[in-house]
Amino acid sequence: MIMKKLSSILLVLILSLLSHGRLFAQDDSLNKEIWRSVGGQDKWNSLQYLAFSAKGNNVSEELSNEERKFLFNRSTGECRFDGYSETDQVTYLFNFKGNGTDKLFIGGKVATDGQEIKKSIKTQLFVDLNLLLLPTLIEQKSIQLKNQEEQFIGGQKLTVASITSSSPVLGTKLDGILYIDQNTGEIIRYDYTDKTEKISYEVSKYKEIGDGIRLPSVFNSTNNAKKSCVFSSISSFVQVEQKKFKEL
Repeated sequence: MIMKKLSSILLVLILSLLSHGRLFAQDDSLNKEIWRSVGGQDKWNSLQYLAFSAKGNNVSEELSNEERKFLFNRSTGECRFDGYSETDQVTYLFNFKGNGTDKLFIGGKVATDGQEIKKSIKTQLFVDLNLLLLPTLIEQKSIQLKNQEEQFIGGQKLTVASITSSSPVLGTKLDGILYIDQNTGEIIRYDYTDKTEKISYEVSKYKEIGDGIRLPSVFNSTNNAKKSCVFSSISSFVQVEQKKFKEL
């Protein structure tokens, strides 16, 4: 009887280990598919400078609902913002990693205060990057990506996977669902909860940004139009003049 129980326990353990093995294999395969859709992890990791223009999904009334532009150095954290507050043109030079001093220009003049608008710009950067860089966030150590099921929607075979983070990524903890096209590895839908509101994005129009890297550019919110965001231009650079981060 004891041997029979031990055999049963051993069988359960073996099946459990095999099951976990398959899950890890599936998750690893899914990671590879997502990286393939953006051009490869090695190319992404070598990217130094990124610039983008975006409109929509504003996080603060401090910023006008006009097109905003960000340029930043991934390694050093140096960043430049160009946009508007009401009708005033705003340029903010700062380091999103929290290093060094910053400069805020409003209407072409140095602003000595402006703490609220500075905070709004930094928050907007992280909110934008949580969408734009969604396929690349899987490289973060705190991220867990797990297969859940397969679905056929509109003739597409999709992998449905959960994405969660044990700590904040770009200022926010992730807890959502990704719908991934099995043919391309592209994310076509992203569902998550923003505070108490559930947001569902239709993700589309991956753009070539340089060196074979591709990122999604359209995030259409199906349940709240104000949350929709379009990245009209996305570019990567090998070199950028340092005065871009120092001067108006």
